[in-house]
This record gives sequence, structure tokens and C-alpha cells, in this order.
Amino acid sequence: MPMNRYGMEARAYWRRWLPKRYATLPDPIAFFTNLGEQVEQQVGDLWDRLVLDDEAPADESHEQRVGRLGLLKAQAEHEVLSELVRLTPEFGTEGAGEEEGLESEGQFQARMRQTEARTEWLGATADGLIDGTTTVDDLDDGQLRQVLGYMTPSFLRLLGTSVEDLRTRGRDV
Repeated sequence: MPMNRYGMEARAYWRRWLPKRYATLPDPIAFFTNLGEQVEQQVGDLWDRLVLDDEAPADESHEQRVGRLGLLKAQAEHEVLSELVRLTPEFGTEGAGEEEGLESEGQFQARMRQTEARTEWLGATADGLIDGTTTVDDLDDGQLRQVLGYMTPSFLRLLGTSVEDLRTRGRDV
């Protein structure tokens, strides 16, 4: 099984900030593959709890809901990664004992704002594709890949196309 993004992030963090601990791992690939799966599971579980505990405003639009749910996921990721991955740097590593390398509250808030803006854009773009105010041709390949990552490729059936059709038309998706 390939290492997920959480495992890759953990491996990079540990190599940089926990080099002695990293060096003692008998099989780093297996360790970080497993750790990434644990993080993914715990993020999903925490996100579910946050969503269930969250009270959606009655007049919330689709874009606002997507943004709110994206922020809750970012919060879940921050909490789980802080607990399982972003451990205190070892003494002697550059920046050990400082907040360098660890996400500060300001950085977390900035990431939350970026996540909110991205999820609002994704929701509005998906709505535009559905209601016909936006077409697939209005999006560049990078934007289209983001929408497909958000909505899944089967979403294209609603628009009368497919990933294969787009590729035959020269799109890099």
C-alpha cells in the first residue's frame, strides 16, 4: 500500500526535526505508511465529531457550508497532526526549542483562511457547472483537476462528458 499524504508529511517532518528518532526506525516506509493511515483515520473520526457538534446556520448557502466543512477538516488535521506527527523537535536540530517548523496559531489561522477561500471557490465553481453558468472549457486544467478532486470524476457525467473525453480533447486531467 502506498504512503498517503499524511505519512509523507510525517516522514518529512521527522527527518527534519526528529533525525535521531527517525534513524532508529527499522523500516521507515512501513512506519510512516502505518502512521499516515492512523492520522487519516483519526482526522476522519475527529472531523465527523466536529461536524456533528457544529450547528449550521439556517440560512447557510452551499458555498458557506463547503467553507465551514473545509475549516472543520483543517481543524481536525491540525489537532491530529499536532498530536501524532509534529512532535517537539529534538535538541540540536536547527530551531529546536523554538516554534520554527511547528505551525503557529497565526499560520494555522492563515491556512484556515486559505482553506475557506479554496472550498468556497470549489463550491461556487461546482454550482456554476451544475447550473450552466460555468463550463468545463472556462476552467484551466489545474482548476479542472481541483474540481474533479473535490467532486470526483463521476461528476462529469452530469455535464455530459468524462475524464477520457476531456483527455481526447487535449485536457491534462
